[in-house]
Amino acid sequence: MNARIGDEQVAQYREKGYLVPDYRLPGDILEAMRRAYDALLDRNAHLESDFLLGVHLPVPGAQGVTGSSDWLEFATHPDLMDMAARLIGEDIILWGTTIFGKPAACGKGTPWHQDGDYYPIRPLETLSLWIALDDVSTENGPMRFIPGSHKEKRLYPHHREENPGYTIHDVCDAEYFDPSTAQDLIIEAGQVSCHDVYMIHGSRSNRTGNRRAALVVRLMPASSHYDHQLGASMGADNASHDYGSRPLFLVRGNDVCGRNDFEIGHPRLPETGRGRT
Repeated sequence: MNARIGDEQVAQYREKGYLVPDYRLPGDILEAMRRAYDALLDRNAHLESDFLLGVHLPVPGAQGVTGSSDWLEFATHPDLMDMAARLIGEDIILWGTTIFGKPAACGKGTPWHQDGDYYPIRPLETLSLWIALDDVSTENGPMRFIPGSHKEKRLYPHHREENPGYTIHDVCDAEYFDPSTAQDLIIEAGQVSCHDVYMIHGSRSNRTGNRRAALVVRLMPASSHYDHQLGASMGADNASHDYGSRPLFLVRGNDVCGRNDFEIGHPRLPETGRGRT
């Protein structure tokens, strides 16, 4: 399977807000990711595995995750970048990674929400690549989409629910979507789902004997501005997300916006005193 996304698939993405390309990561890459995930869990045994942020960063962020550069390499695999370029253009910034671990028997659910409800990106544009490390079934807590909910490019009102069974706690108000239209994302390990930042989505908990882990890669077009100052103020309610100090990686093309800061959040290099770009 090649990573090329044709015009028909691009049209499907625009219409539905999500797309599963006819592609699967090479087997050796998938196995390397699974080994890296085992190592990640060992390094972060003090944290719940349901929701790990910034796994591509060796230096722990506010959540305390000690990641590794292996995940940066996985996240920027050329096939993934080719897919992303078809959907958001050739100028691409990686600004985040997350692993939803969904461990067997106790994996948490994720309430209906829009990712962009708390992203400091203006104009708000982000593509999420959701990469399955394990097979996803209807029983082990698949991600669920509300097709077309992205079309208005509108952030709907959300409210806070401090539910210990949720991975996040900002929940989209019920009057803005119809859960009966939801479509489950049933894919095999190594497959990839792409979804728009305005898409309403969520997932049920995992009560099966099988883990359902996935890597999520957050990519924005470099025509947008990741506003760290805005992120710091927005982070008051989401301190563990590091929105004010997220490091940015220009992974393809140019910083078209010209305002993105590629030093914030990066380790200082002793020989220059500058961060990495």
